Amino acid sequence: MKYLFLLGTAMTVATPAMADDAAGEGLDPIVVTATREPTPVTQIGQSVSVITRDDIERTQATTAIDVLARLPGVAVSPSGGFGQPASVFIRGADNAQTLVLIDGVPVNDPGDVGGGFNYGALTVGQFDRVEVVRGASGVLWGSRAIGGVINFITARPTDQWTGRAQAEYGWRDRRQVSGSAMGMLGPVGLTLGGQWMKGDGYSAFDERLGGTEKDGFESKAAHGRAQVELVEGLTADVGGYWTKANYDYDNTGADALNVGLKRDALGYANVRYSGLDNRLNARLGYGLTDTRRISDDAVFGPYETNGRVERVEGQVSFAPVEMASILIGAETEKQKFDDNYGSKDSTSIDSIYGNLTLRPLAGLTLNGGLRYDDNSDFGHKTTFAANGAWVIGEGDEAPVLRASYGEGFKAPSLYQLYTNAGFRALDPETSKGWDVSVEQPFAAGTGRFTVTYFDRKTKNLIDYDLANWNYYNVGRARAQGLELGMQVVNWQGFDVNLAYTYLDAKDRDSGARLARRPRSSFYASLDKSWDLGLKLGADLRVGGGRYDDTANTAYLDGHAIVGVRGSYSVTQNVEVYGRVENLFDEHYEVVRTYGTPGRAAYAGIRVKI
Repeated sequence: MKYLFLLGTAMTVATPAMADDAAGEGLDPIVVTATREPTPVTQIGQSVSVITRDDIERTQATTAIDVLARLPGVAVSPSGGFGQPASVFIRGADNAQTLVLIDGVPVNDPGDVGGGFNYGALTVGQFDRVEVVRGASGVLWGSRAIGGVINFITARPTDQWTGRAQAEYGWRDRRQVSGSAMGMLGPVGLTLGGQWMKGDGYSAFDERLGGTEKDGFESKAAHGRAQVELVEGLTADVGGYWTKANYDYDNTGADALNVGLKRDALGYANVRYSGLDNRLNARLGYGLTDTRRISDDAVFGPYETNGRVERVEGQVSFAPVEMASILIGAETEKQKFDDNYGSKDSTSIDSIYGNLTLRPLAGLTLNGGLRYDDNSDFGHKTTFAANGAWVIGEGDEAPVLRASYGEGFKAPSLYQLYTNAGFRALDPETSKGWDVSVEQPFAAGTGRFTVTYFDRKTKNLIDYDLANWNYYNVGRARAQGLELGMQVVNWQGFDVNLAYTYLDAKDRDSGARLARRPRSSFYASLDKSWDLGLKLGADLRVGGGRYDDTANTAYLDGHAIVGVRGSYSVTQNVEVYGRVENLFDEHYEVVRTYGTPGRAAYAGIRVKI
């Protein structure tokens, strides 16, 4: 009853009246991730969410989990505090079925169990933007994009030097400092930044169950980018990102003196050409990702994994006429993996892909694409995708219809095949999914309401067999559901965000629900700003109950978390802020026996130049 009351109150408070102001910025942003080319959202047939720097600062988000938990169709599952394993499920897809990018470079880890990404130690202070594509995106992005794509993007250089810095302190001695600067140094555009965070943390073993030992952490991150125009139309850019997190953890249903390390490093270089009045664009790129994980158990000693991925890719897009364009690309990728128990192996995949875009009518955009993958261990596979977006009519309140279909193919990870728990008889995962949505702008374009239905069927989903201590293929799985979203941007000083997801994710052979996927989730936020520089806001996050195991024997109840925040602009360039998370000190778990933070308060200062 408490959850229903809070949910109903939030919806009542957050529903805005119609507006008479001009349309706010950000409701039709330019997105790169969905099509690999800069494209307005109204021309994209897939479901896309864009989190800007303003959104990150307004909500005072600190980690990737903070940002992603606010989106429709996305469920997060952290196993303890910062630094410790955290999974993200997009529309019920496994964590390893989502491709994660930093500045467009894949950072999924071959040393991860499924070749996925651990979000537990990723902060967001160094990023300027996050783009999330929900639904199969494998034709353009490859085999790890069955569930979707998440792209964390750093700021780009500007003509004039700008910079920002932030410092924060709060609950259990958590301190963080971050800063970045960007501008021109002669003909070279530069972006530089970094972040540091350290805190005492809380017990990964649930403190309400008796955990007393705090599991602290320290995180460091740095990024840089340089770009230069070689001749007219021809540019080159190089960049990199590095992060390292040290953390304590528990893994046995009790306090333990375990320590861990997670280090990610990536580098990239691109040569880009744009000509024929921007109708011809080409890119040749190289990317390198190197990861290291150490889990040092106080009893059994350390387990270390190392992963490395090298990619070379080329891409050309050409628009011979205004109503049609074609994108063609090719890439080759080699993965390597080893651990300190003697496991060592590698694999490679070569791919070509193409996408045709047609605009036969005003407001109508159609896309169709094919991809051919040749995996050195599992042979070749061709996948297909198609989507369309139709803006019906003109004006700020013209509705948008979207529909998409996509196929997926994902080979078993090197970890699943070659570690001491591996099983080499695994088959690749395959999927077919579709969705359809309606977006209705309102309030003179400052708001939009979206309803989306999605359905995805997966064969040979890979899971872990606790009885036989190895991996196996689940015959068939299906995830279907409904997403509701509402966003209002700067309507008379108000910002509103609502996101609701209903998810039915099951093993179709056994009928059991897939583990750690809540059946329903809801997020609501309301922020108000005044001309004097004061901003106040609140949010509500409701997570539905979920099973913690594949046999559906361990059920975790739902939860409702309320947060409040405020900020004040002391000057045009200086802002102070503060927030209280989990205001009512709700006790809950999203992974059985693992703790979640109680009531916590933080305060900080931001400076912009």
